[in-house]
Amino acid sequence: MIQNAGIVGLGALGILFGQKLTEALGKEQVYVFADKERIDRYRKEGVYANGRRCDFTYVESKDAPAVDLLIYATKYYSLEEAVRSSAGACGESTIVISLLNGVSSEVLIEKLLHPVHLLYCVAQGMDATREGNRLRYSKAGSLAFGEKNNERSESVLLLEELLQRAGIAYEIPEDIIHKMWSKWMLNVGANQTCAAYAAGYSGIQKGGAYRRALLTAMEEARAVANAEGIALTEEEQNEWIALIDTLLPDGEPSMRQDTKAGRKTEVDLFGKLVCELGKKHKIKTPQNERLCGILL
Repeated sequence: MIQNAGIVGLGALGILFGQKLTEALGKEQVYVFADKERIDRYRKEGVYANGRRCDFTYVESKDAPAVDLLIYATKYYSLEEAVRSSAGACGESTIVISLLNGVSSEVLIEKLLHPVHLLYCVAQGMDATREGNRLRYSKAGSLAFGEKNNERSESVLLLEELLQRAGIAYEIPEDIIHKMWSKWMLNVGANQTCAAYAAGYSGIQKGGAYRRALLTAMEEARAVANAEGIALTEEEQNEWIALIDTLLPDGEPSMRQDTKAGRKTEVDLFGKLVCELGKKHKIKTPQNERLCGILL
């Protein structure tokens, strides 16, 4: 049984799932690992989820104890530093998951941390918006996770039991790698379009130029994924579009929140990767090139 957890990164997903795990396991069993400067700021200003102050236990990364579950919820460009600084939290029995966007974070974690129990994971379906130290959401979404080889291992069963205890929605797909690439296809379209054109979900939920950009960017992502051997389908794309259309119109994807706040974006994980794979497979990707031109 997973009895304690550590979280690195208090963005939208770190706050959302950190709060749910704290409620399930207790404050003393859930740690937020960060540097001293961030911890001082969190303690002084507080961290809020839907108007409620989160009662987190903060521990400096350099003093991180080994935990049963280690969750990375940083931005990709901060991941290497986060993994190196919190390495002490990963013991021989620690289950490690990443909530980062894209299809690259597990590869980096494996390279730097060499965890014995690394599960592949993707967060989906939430409409979380973070402004400063405050998070608001109406849909908490769910986690899809599994072993790289899709085996129903002890680690998978342990994480499943914890999520049930915490009331966190989840799925264990037949093919987690396919699932991650499918979500990546959505992010290539929704995140980049909203960020490039300063739009919320309402901008891509209706017809017009932004909707066309969303669809075209996703189609290019689907084409290069297929070339990589990931058989994404038009039906999957349509399912993601249907999900987008259910989100709060005034909500914003994470990349738009980043551009709004003047933060660095994760365009390298999305449009830049589409363009690189397009060149590799001789597939044209003009829409993603356009979006990269705006965002890089």
